[in-house]
Amino acid sequence: MSKIIYVNLADLNLPEFQAHSKIPEALLKEISESIKAVGIIEPLIITNTDKGLEIVAGCLRYRAALIAGLKAAPCINMSLDPKAAEIIKLHENIKRIPLDHIDQATTFMMMMEEYHMTEQNVADSVGKSVAYISQHISLVRLGGVLSEEVKNGSISFSQARELMRIDDPAERNRLMSFCKNDGASVQVLHTWVQEHLRKPIPVPQSDDLVLKEIEHQGPSEIFRSCEACSKKVTMTKIRLVFYCPECHIAIKTAIFEEKQKPLPDSTDKTSEHPSD
Repeated sequence: MSKIIYVNLADLNLPEFQAHSKIPEALLKEISESIKAVGIIEPLIITNTDKGLEIVAGCLRYRAALIAGLKAAPCINMSLDPKAAEIIKLHENIKRIPLDHIDQATTFMMMMEEYHMTEQNVADSVGKSVAYISQHISLVRLGGVLSEEVKNGSISFSQARELMRIDDPAERNRLMSFCKNDGASVQVLHTWVQEHLRKPIPVPQSDDLVLKEIEHQGPSEIFRSCEACSKKVTMTKIRLVFYCPECHIAIKTAIFEEKQKPLPDSTDKTSEHPSD
C-alpha cells in the first residue's frame, strides 16, 4: 500500500495542461466547505518532475484546500513518466469530475500530439470507443459556432454529431438554429440531415444557362412529407408539434385505422320517398 505523506500546499505545482478549461466557483466553494468540516478524505496523487512536485490527480481538492485555508494536504507520491501521469489525470477527470465534451476533445488531442498516441491508444486508456474519441476530436477541429454551442450547453453533443455530417456551413447553422430555438430533437434532426444528404449535387452550369432558368422559374420551395397522409407539403405549411411516444403512436394508429375503413358506396342509397 502506498504511503500517505503530508505536503505543504506551497510546495505543490498545478500541471501545465489542465483538462478543465473552467471550474464553477460554486463547486469549489462546496468542496472547500466540506474540507473545512472533515478535511481532505482522499489523498492527492503527486509525482516528481524537473519543476518540483506536480499534482497528477486532485487539482480541484488542492484549489479547494487553499480556499479553506489549509497549509498542507495528504498526498501519495508516485513515480510516473509524463504519459502515465496524463492517463491518470484523464481517468480522474472523466470518471470522477466529468469533463464537458469540448474539454474531453482537447485532452484527447493533446495526448495524441504530445505522446504520439493513436485514437485507438486513447480509447483503450479511457475505456471509450474509437468512434467516441474520433467524434469528439472532429467537433473541436471543425470549431466555429458548433463547438461553442456545445460548450455553453445550447445544443447537446448528440445534436452536434448529427450536424457535423453536413458540409455546408449555412445549412448546418440553419438546422442548428432549429435545435436551439425550436427544441428540435435528435430524431427530428437526424431526419432533416438524411433528407439534406439525399439531395442531388447540382451540376455546374454556364452563367447564361442559369440566368435563363431563373427567368422561367418561380421562387424555389422546400417540401416535406406529411406524416399522416405522406403528401408532399411546402415547408411554409408544415407545423412542428411535440408528442410523447405513446400519444404519437396513438395518433398514427388512429389515422391508419381511419384509412382502412371502406368508402361509402354511392349506389347504395335509400330512397327519399317511401315505397307505394
